[in-house]
Amino acid sequence: MNMMEILAVDDNTDYLFLLREGLNASGYDVHTAEDGIEGCEILTSAEIDLIISDIRMPRLDGIKLHAFARELSRYKKTKFIFVSGFKDVYGTIPGMDPERDYFLDKSTPIAEIVKLVDRLLFGSFAGKWV
Repeated sequence: MNMMEILAVDDNTDYLFLLREGLNASGYDVHTAEDGIEGCEILTSAEIDLIISDIRMPRLDGIKLHAFARELSRYKKTKFIFVSGFKDVYGTIPGMDPERDYFLDKSTPIAEIVKLVDRLLFGSFAGKWV
């Protein structure tokens, strides 16, 4: 059985580590990148099922990463979770689609992020044995 693949992008390596470990512990295969440029490289070389990205990063920010992903046909409908320590950026993200795009404050516990990922990827099957 193939594991679901997640791309996690954040320039805060401690946060990225915690996110990766939490998602790995729940059975996800996690690709990590420390900025949007690395994220774009992974998106073009892997099959990603969900993207989690910080907004403010050097070189290429999460908003531009989101735009890049939406330009690729295979990622037009991929769920995208923005995370940021800056709550004021939420209303400034262009092109957010309430069906596919989500925003979380970085103070959200990793366990809650994993629950959201489960729900987004598995819907009503999240948390159930089948």
